[in-house]
Formats: sequence, structure tokens, C-alpha cells
Amino acid sequence: MFRVINCLSGAHDLRLVVLAGFVCFFVSFVGINLLGRARAAQGHTRLAWLALAGIATGCGIWATHFIAMLAYEPGVPIAFDIGFTGLSLIFAATITGIAFSIAVKRPSPGRSVLAGAVVGLGVGSMHYTGMWALKGRAA
Repeated sequence: MFRVINCLSGAHDLRLVVLAGFVCFFVSFVGINLLGRARAAQGHTRLAWLALAGIATGCGIWATHFIAMLAYEPGVPIAFDIGFTGLSLIFAATITGIAFSIAVKRPSPGRSVLAGAVVGLGVGSMHYTGMWALKGRAA
């Protein structure tokens, strides 16, 4: 536990960590709001709301993660591979959109759990691809 606290307080810019937390909070609010609009709509309008929900929420999830990565100061120069960074954004938006589609189609507790698991898969895919994009030199 002390290692986590020490890492956060010593190796991170706390202002960026707080910003990432605010982005996460607001994007969660936006995602839930857009999901509600998609549930209330039908046909092509529903598809449009689902696409917007997936893109907005996926981009917000990605932004939260990327801001937190920018907050990390390991003490050595680091950079980000643009290809893997972009791929992590695509994973977040696409898989989140798929999860919202699962949640909206015939809503039930089981589908909600499945949609949550798919979001978790999307966040994990985004995270590991984003971390793969992190490049640095060994000391």
C-alpha cells in the first residue's frame, strides 16, 4: 500500500492526476446520459446515439488514461509511439460502443453484466496497448 502512495505522491504530477479524476467523473456522467438517450430512441436514431456514446465515452476513457500517463514522471526521458497510442484510442471507443449496444438491446441484468465485462475488456485493451506505446531508455 505504501508503494502505491509513494508512487502517486513521488512519481506523479498530482495536478494531472486530479485532472484525470475529473475527466473520468464527467465522462461517466456523459456516457450514462447518452446511453439513456439511446435506450429511448429507435432505429437509425438509436444507432446514432450508440455511436456517439461509444465515441464520447471511449475517448473520455482514453483521455483519462493518457492524462494519468502524462502525469507519470519516472525520472528518465519517455515518449509515446503514435501508432500504438492511436490504436489504444480506437480500442477504447470501439469496444465501449459494442458494450453500449449490448446493454441497449433487450435490457436485462445479465446483459448489463455482459456489457460491463465488455467495457472492462475495452479498458484493459486500451490500457495495455497504451502502455505498449510508452517508450523510454534504460538507464
